[in-house]
Amino acid sequence: MNQSAEMVKIAAKALEDKKAEDITIIDISEVSVLADYFIIADGSNRNQVQAMADSAEEALGKAGYD
Repeated sequence: MNQSAEMVKIAAKALEDKKAEDITIIDISEVSVLADYFIIADGSNRNQVQAMADSAEEALGKAGYD
């Protein structure tokens, strides 16, 4: 598995752990030079969305992706 695919898997798992809804992963590697994937997720309120973002960032950091 390539690095980008591993990163998106870790981030999606972190979002699921924070009860994110409607998680969608879009492969944009063919149209973007800046990113390979785009993750869209829904939360029920501002605090939950912030917790989701913090969780994904923390999980990626723990996996060595700073």
